[in-house]
Amino acid sequence: MRLLEGNGFGTFIQRSTRREDMSNDESWTVEEAISNLKNAMKESNQSAADVFSSIDANNDGEINGPELYKGLLEHLGDALSPGQVSMIIKALDANEDNRIDLSELTAALEEEE
Repeated sequence: MRLLEGNGFGTFIQRSTRREDMSNDESWTVEEAISNLKNAMKESNQSAADVFSSIDANNDGEINGPELYKGLLEHLGDALSPGQVSMIIKALDANEDNRIDLSELTAALEEEE
């Protein structure tokens, strides 16, 4: 698994989100998680494909729940609940296979706010 921490991605995401522990925030939303990832991508000049490859631990072209949990823990620095991970997958999973593929992640991270 290629981590983006050397490029500042992980450090920036941790710095920008550490003050709000999303796992304990009752007002947490999927949109906030996506917004944090978008901001980190812009700041570190990374693409959705870079983010995807860093989270897709087994390189099968899909991000499952455990991979998303671990990837967001590494990049955001906060552990999300299983329910929050599930919410993200459901929100991004256009083909309803309970996994996120590159096109689904790209659509979420590159759409205009």
